[in-house]
Amino acid sequence: MSNPLQVIAGIVILFFLPGYTLVNLLFPRKGELDPEYDQVYRVALGMALSIAISIMVGFGLNAISTEQHAYVTAGPLWGVLLLITGLFTFGGWLRGAYPLAGMIHPKLYRPASQGGGRRGISLGFDAHRKASRILLEREYLLAEVKTLSERSATSNPQRSLYYRKRMEQARTRIEKINDELKELEKEAH
Repeated sequence: MSNPLQVIAGIVILFFLPGYTLVNLLFPRKGELDPEYDQVYRVALGMALSIAISIMVGFGLNAISTEQHAYVTAGPLWGVLLLITGLFTFGGWLRGAYPLAGMIHPKLYRPASQGGGRRGISLGFDAHRKASRILLEREYLLAEVKTLSERSATSNPQRSLYYRKRMEQARTRIEKINDELKELEKEAH
C-alpha cells in the first residue's frame, strides 16, 4: 500500500514538473505566452508536455530493459523524470525563468531579458533583494501597460477611458521605480 505523500509526489512528478520546467526553459519571460493568462497556459502546457515526456521516458526505459533487468519500475522512472526536471530547471534558470531565486541568494538572480544579459550593478544582499523586487514589479507594469494599451484601442469610449487611466497610474509607478533604481545604482558606486 502506498503512502498518500508518495502518491501525490508521483502524480506531481509524472504529470506536472517535467513539462512545466520545460515550458519555463522555452519561454523564460513572464507574459511571453499570453499577457493576461500566462500562468494558466504554462500549467496547461506543462501538464500536456509532462505526459508526453513521461511516455517517452517509459519507452526509453523499456527499450533498454532486458529479460533479467526490467527498468520500467517506479525507481528508475522517478529517477529519470527527476533528472530531466533538474536539467530543465537549470536550463530555465540560465535563461532567467526564475528571477525569484535571487531571494535565496543574490548570486542566483538572473533576470529574463531579451539579450539574456545580467544587470551590471554589484549590490549588497538587502539592496540586491530590493532591486530584484523592483525589477520584477517594473517588468510586470511594462507588460500591463502594453496590455492596457491594446485593450484601450479596441474598447468602447467609456472602457477606453478606464484603461487609459490605469495606464497613466502604471506609467507613474514605472517612473518612480526608475528613480528608485537610479538611487540604488548611486548607492552601489
